[in-house]
Amino acid sequence: MLLLLSCCERLTDFFISQCGLPETRRSWYIYTLQTRISMFLSTAGMMLFGCLVATPYQVTCFIVGIFSLRRRLDGYHAKTPLRCLFLSIGVSIFCLSIVNSLVQYSLSILIWILFISLSFAVFNSSPYSHPNCPLTPDELAVSWIKAKHILIWNLFLILLLQIFFANSNCALYCEMGSIAAAVSFFVSKFKELKSSLSEKLAGKLDDLAHRDMREWP
Repeated sequence: MLLLLSCCERLTDFFISQCGLPETRRSWYIYTLQTRISMFLSTAGMMLFGCLVATPYQVTCFIVGIFSLRRRLDGYHAKTPLRCLFLSIGVSIFCLSIVNSLVQYSLSILIWILFISLSFAVFNSSPYSHPNCPLTPDELAVSWIKAKHILIWNLFLILLLQIFFANSNCALYCEMGSIAAAVSFFVSKFKELKSSLSEKLAGKLDDLAHRDMREWP
């Protein structure tokens, strides 16, 4: 969004001129402001539009489930802030509607099965580092341990919600948030695998082409 970028640039220039921030970090200040404002807009959009299909408490549980885990797991990122905004709103409405439908038809057990299955899959998977924000091996290891801890705490939170707020089905919405974060993680893992496979196939094709060139009469 050009408007968001322009606002971040003006804010950064204001802080640099008035507060003495170093000019050399200008691009990082703009990036930080842009990502934080985009995150706020996405969260607000998810909350606002999510309340069209669920109660505020249920939407809050969903947001807690998805953001607490996604922050450490990482996962798919949209290429632009505007696309991220619309994707976040769309995913929240879609996930909340799924929970509503499954509860309506007494199929909420499917959410538990999917949550438990994806939790085991995450524990047995390898960590993912986004190519645009790569982490060092030590940072990646620490982040991955914290992601597993958050997943365990989410499980305890879900159990508490199920015990004390069973009538509101808040536990199911928190589960769906964790499921959405795990799906985003595995989408990125699949793209990483696809990219690696493409590079290997391209290298094999190049080797075969060189061999044919040498054997050509």
